[in-house]
Amino acid sequence: MKFIKQHISLIFPMVAILLGLEFFIAFDRTTKGYENSLRDNYAMLVVANDEMSIDDFKSWDSHVYKVTEIEKSKILNKVDSSLQATKDSNIHNKIPNFYSIKLNKYLNEQELERVKQNFLKSDKVKRVETFDTLHNSNYGLFSSIKLSFQTFIVFMTIIGFFLIIKQMEVWNFMHSQRMKVMDIFGASLFLRSKVLIVMGLIDAIISALIASGVFYIIQNVWIRGKHIAILEDNVDALFEFHDVFTLCLVSIVIVMVAVFLVVINVKEE
Repeated sequence: MKFIKQHISLIFPMVAILLGLEFFIAFDRTTKGYENSLRDNYAMLVVANDEMSIDDFKSWDSHVYKVTEIEKSKILNKVDSSLQATKDSNIHNKIPNFYSIKLNKYLNEQELERVKQNFLKSDKVKRVETFDTLHNSNYGLFSSIKLSFQTFIVFMTIIGFFLIIKQMEVWNFMHSQRMKVMDIFGASLFLRSKVLIVMGLIDAIISALIASGVFYIIQNVWIRGKHIAILEDNVDALFEFHDVFTLCLVSIVIVMVAVFLVVINVKEE
């Protein structure tokens, strides 16, 4: 019970920071998969007067990674059936070339417009359709969610870090007499701060294990088997084994920085 009372004040804010970090990592991984799916399903339509190859399109913009020519027969088949009888080679030759262009990444509105303008610089290109209304709606939704999530995590991290520093100051006060005696006998700053470092490292590892356990439960108990559209194909991306080491490393760095700031501040006073 005494151990819990001494350490809960550091473990609690540290777990909050690590959960926020892991939520961001998981969110980034799952949305990347979803964005890749949106990217694969998205295509620009280019109308060209002459035939063009993928190299022609890439020469105007490097974001092009796949070009598919739409057969003219498919275009003619969508024309009113009354024209079926007049579909001779003459009409076929007069129809411009249609191309479906896939891009190598999910672009924002400005980048998409830049790609469009780059294509229009070509004398061969007659028209470019980006279908930007739907694209911008999806991109704006993801951007706003990411920004909100990042802002929340930053504020939570700042608050948690200050709580950790306050707990370090409490520990420093509890062991101040012993540290002063060690200082009189010429002990180094590292040796005098050893008790804070050890206690902080223990709490950092415990916090990382707790945060990892929470996400393991979320992944395998709450999410797996549930039919949630954005997560259904990305359940494994919510938590990966190497995340434990990432959380441990981050928590240890935070603790070391907090110890350093507290010890230096006390020394200056």
